[in-house]
Amino acid sequence: MRIELTILFSLCLVACKKESGTTLESDSTTGSWASLAPLPTARQEMPSAHVAGRIYTPGGYNATGGTVATLEIYEIPSNRWSMGPSMPQGRNHPGVVAANNTVYVIGGYGPGSAAGNVFAFDPAAQSWSSKRSMLTPRAAHVAVEFGGEIYAIGGVASGGVVGTNERYDPATDTWTALAAMPTPREHHAAAVIGDRIYVVGGRAGANSAVLESYSPATNTWQRLPDMPTTRGGLAAAALKGRLYVFGGETPGVFPHTEEYDPSTNRWRRMTDMPTPRHGMGAVTVGEAIHVIGGGTVAGFGASTAHEVFSNR
Repeated sequence: MRIELTILFSLCLVACKKESGTTLESDSTTGSWASLAPLPTARQEMPSAHVAGRIYTPGGYNATGGTVATLEIYEIPSNRWSMGPSMPQGRNHPGVVAANNTVYVIGGYGPGSAAGNVFAFDPAAQSWSSKRSMLTPRAAHVAVEFGGEIYAIGGVASGGVVGTNERYDPATDTWTALAAMPTPREHHAAAVIGDRIYVVGGRAGANSAVLESYSPATNTWQRLPDMPTTRGGLAAAALKGRLYVFGGETPGVFPHTEEYDPSTNRWRRMTDMPTPRHGMGAVTVGEAIHVIGGGTVAGFGASTAHEVFSNR
């Protein structure tokens, strides 16, 4: 059955409620979840990327806590997974993003400390290549595509948690340093809506609820209303002009799904994830967001969960 039919199946909705911090709006339509073909290899700390009807899920920790170079590919129309060529080197906590029909794995932890290496996967050639390293080696950062270029923001560097913001141009294979994120964070999440990059949550010692947006056009940052639930290790994606934030950890593991609407500058609680997780990938494809893998207990606990969220 095609994914378009699968995501019409709705799970039981939960009532919106008010949490400490930000006041949530109430709405009778809070979204729905459905389960899809599970990730073949239980993994966590492995963001994912979408190119031409396929979702690419590279690296991460496996169920025993080992760092892997595994690449698994999800075929959206057939709801099936297949194995792709392994990365040149294992990575956990990298930035993973698609740009110009290429999947980029940026930094992360491999052997030793945070890395700056960039690996690029060409789906057409089914092959990996190495690109110019980040200016600042980092892990547990975010990477997003905007206008054909890639922005790598925040994370852990050799000096600790940073707000470092660097832009990669695939056409010239060059990195440029930009205005740093005002609130240094790691294990945060990000997505692009319109002409801005939204960066949410994470931690710097303690968990954060901060939401900040970045304008690539002006190289400036703006503080926005805090996320209702303070958490790190979360995932985020954009859908229909809104920001959706999933899961996270500490204390325990969160099932929360929360939505931020830039047009109203307000948050609201959505239907919880069926499987509470942290350290997972979240990828928008059409009118749904795929939330893949992640840990089901605080720290380690890699899972094969693959659940899809729709706000219809």
